[in-house]
Amino acid sequence: MAKSENIPTLAQLARQYGTITDAQYTHLTTLYELKKKEKKQPDYGRLMLAQKLATRYQLGLLQLIREYHIIRRKGEEFGKIAVKKGFANPEDIRKALDIQKKEFRRSRLKKLIGDILVENQVITAKQKEQILKEQTIFDKKSRQILSGSADTDIPDHGEKTEPGLELSAYEQEFLRIKALDHEFSASVLEKGLASMQDVDTAREVQEQAFDRKQPIKILGDIMVSLEFITPDQKDTILLEQGRLEKREEPLITLNVSNDRMTAWIEINPTHRSEVCLPDIKSEIKAKGITHGVYPDTLLQGYLDLKFSRFAVARNDHSQELRTARQLDSMIDEDLTDRGEKRKGDLLIRQESHWDIPPQRDIFGKETQEFSEHDFTLRCGTGTRQTKDKTGIVAAKTGVPALSVERLLYIHPVINVLEDADQRYGRLEAYANLNVSGTITGAYPVTAGHVRAREIRGGNIEAIGDVRTDVGITDAVIRSQGDIHARYLHNCRIETFGNIYVKNEIFDSDIRCSGKVDSPTCRIISSRIHAKKGVLLAGAGSAKTLPCTIFAGTDHHVIALEEQVREKIEEITKTLRELKEQRQEQKDLSKKTFQEMVELKIFHDRAKQKKEKLGREFNRKKQDYGKDRLKNILKLITDFEKRMEDSVASLKGLNKAKKKYDRENTRLGKKIDALSPKIARKIRSLEQTLFAYLEWARYQENTPTIDIRIKAFQGTRLGGVYSEVQLDADLENFSAVEIVSRETNPKIEILHSGQEEKPA
Repeated sequence: MAKSENIPTLAQLARQYGTITDAQYTHLTTLYELKKKEKKQPDYGRLMLAQKLATRYQLGLLQLIREYHIIRRKGEEFGKIAVKKGFANPEDIRKALDIQKKEFRRSRLKKLIGDILVENQVITAKQKEQILKEQTIFDKKSRQILSGSADTDIPDHGEKTEPGLELSAYEQEFLRIKALDHEFSASVLEKGLASMQDVDTAREVQEQAFDRKQPIKILGDIMVSLEFITPDQKDTILLEQGRLEKREEPLITLNVSNDRMTAWIEINPTHRSEVCLPDIKSEIKAKGITHGVYPDTLLQGYLDLKFSRFAVARNDHSQELRTARQLDSMIDEDLTDRGEKRKGDLLIRQESHWDIPPQRDIFGKETQEFSEHDFTLRCGTGTRQTKDKTGIVAAKTGVPALSVERLLYIHPVINVLEDADQRYGRLEAYANLNVSGTITGAYPVTAGHVRAREIRGGNIEAIGDVRTDVGITDAVIRSQGDIHARYLHNCRIETFGNIYVKNEIFDSDIRCSGKVDSPTCRIISSRIHAKKGVLLAGAGSAKTLPCTIFAGTDHHVIALEEQVREKIEEITKTLRELKEQRQEQKDLSKKTFQEMVELKIFHDRAKQKKEKLGREFNRKKQDYGKDRLKNILKLITDFEKRMEDSVASLKGLNKAKKKYDRENTRLGKKIDALSPKIARKIRSLEQTLFAYLEWARYQENTPTIDIRIKAFQGTRLGGVYSEVQLDADLENFSAVEIVSRETNPKIEILHSGQEEKPA
């Protein structure tokens, strides 16, 4: 046990931790003694502030360390009594004090030695109470110290504080922030923004994060995330504390469309890392948006993938439009034995005249306006509208299918009795493919359902399922159905359906809006993001890179949104380049015309000077000498030559200007012809994008990961809001994300047959 008999004063701690120098310490103690003689009940903290020897947060840090010494001293007194009564031996007390020190490092400053001894079954709870009764004298002194009036009660004999209490940089930063947060919480309570219970809850969350070695968060951010205070209230207090620089530009800006049906957020790129989900939700609430707000899981995904602009709310009246139009589907009626619709068969029918009652915009107000995006069904490949625009019919014979984008397709059935490779040639687009051999990467494949013995190096986009008898290697597959294979090697898979793999997923990237349901499959060096949960046999190995597994996220839909945006950018790039070329021709024409004007002015001046010299020559030729007359004639000749050169240049410039004007006219016609086509393509892509988002809105997120056999050390497991990295191999467990108002979201590890255990 430590033998120190005195608890260090704030002045001693300030000298030990470098807050003040030895000379300042001497000055401070002298001033303290003078105040004491004047019976003014001096306090080292107030003296250091008055003398400007320390800041408030430095004092907070020193007070936290001092509290540890008080609890340590109480532990020593408790240990002496326990040994004296024969309840414990000195070795038990030493171990308990070591545990207490470790708990201090983990920020649990109120972990008392009596509780530690009881937890370790060294003493009983009854014995602890007996010892506490004999400790009343020291407890009284401790309470005085903790209440801030104990500097006068503790003699200062210059004893050094206990050695070995060095703090790591992480611990020092935590204590520094915690000291600052004392002032923050006091301001919150003073302004009546939250209750003491709310502050205590936030502090507990802060300490739990510190226990798990997570990035340190200030108390204000935690209280915002728990929705105890708003981001604006947090920023106001931080500005008062001098902990936040006042920004000229807001972190986020919320914009609303003219029809009040869509709202989107724009994040200041400079401060993008500072924006969190509560900031977004607070801005939405502040603007009064109540209807059509996208779920938190989707908004969090945008932040995770570092989007700077994204939709946060939209009212989709597709169902109301379908009801009003009395939409009637006949997709599953009158099919042939092969499940096909014949060419000319009616697929969808609707009324030509319809009325829709007033709906509500994103602010909850009634409106008759609807977005320019029509969210009812659209024609895909193999279908067409009827002449009266009241229905959709099959344009060819095939199997009908409706995609997530609300496009209606007809897929003809094609059977390939060999490999689909370069020798076979391109496959018909949007057909249901049954390939007896292997699909290679000779040509991109766009299809309905795809079935093959094997896929190697394929680039496949499928409206339906993708099934292989063997496996898929070196492929990129985008599907709206399920994926079935024995193995996936070096693949990128994006699907709205589920993933069923029997044996192995190696070096692959999978994003799906369904479930990875592969209880006999092991993944190695792979990344999985699945909206509806993950079930695997194992993850990782001792010799490969760790795996990443996230469940409950909308990363798949957000990745699709990124692709749609890239397509829109690519489409608009052509039109933008044409407009730039046209503007360049306009600028050249304007510049040429300006040169022509300047040249015409020069020509007219030369003409005037030539005429003036001619008049002078005629008037004075009898008076001037031969040499002078010769000079005048030379000047007249020079001006005539300049005029001729100017006329020639003017003709050349005029020709160039006409060329620029013709090119400007040609580009203008091309832009006028392309603009409607590009606008239609962009509108179609925007319809597709919003269909993706509406689909994601109503699908359940399941942040659960089940590992049947073993996950190796280093495996990253995550949900929508939190993640954890395994620091040891784990067997037969589930990882579930727990989200509650009282605590930060966290991953819980549930072992088979055991109670919950935090990761």
